Amino acid sequence: MRVLVLMVCLMLAACGSEPHNAHEEMAAAPTHLVDDGVMPVIDVRMAWIRPHPAGRDVTAAYFTLYLAEGSADRLVSARIAGASSTELHGHTIADNGMMQMRPIEAQDLVAGAPLIFAPGGRHLMVHGLPSVAEGDTVSGVLVFERAGGIELEFQVQSIAPGLPTDF
Repeated sequence: MRVLVLMVCLMLAACGSEPHNAHEEMAAAPTHLVDDGVMPVIDVRMAWIRPHPAGRDVTAAYFTLYLAEGSADRLVSARIAGASSTELHGHTIADNGMMQMRPIEAQDLVAGAPLIFAPGGRHLMVHGLPSVAEGDTVSGVLVFERAGGIELEFQVQSIAPGLPTDF
């Protein structure tokens, strides 16, 4: 019996006294990527941004990333011209079972697997952007740990230009 009590105490001590919190895990600082000697080349496809909902100054932007050269890179931030702020966002399930949008940490891009920002998943949350309408374009920059800033144009449209696997 003493052995069982001792084992339980050791397990509890190893786990810590704080409850597990997935949001704390997401906030942990990522480790730096290993330099494999090849400067990453990022292929950005299907960059688009939704028109503003009536009376709002917030919208969402999407894209698909492929690593054309190199073994890995990490998307660390994004900027949209004219916006007051741009955040990497994702969806989480709250304790009450409701889906919520939350800022997410830097996202890894590895060879052979696209990094997809699409409706219902990861996206850029764009705040304070002057009103944009269907057919406009908006300039932006995606910032990577190794490749640096990549400029791109987001097409303003109400629906996705296709499936990420179409390209």
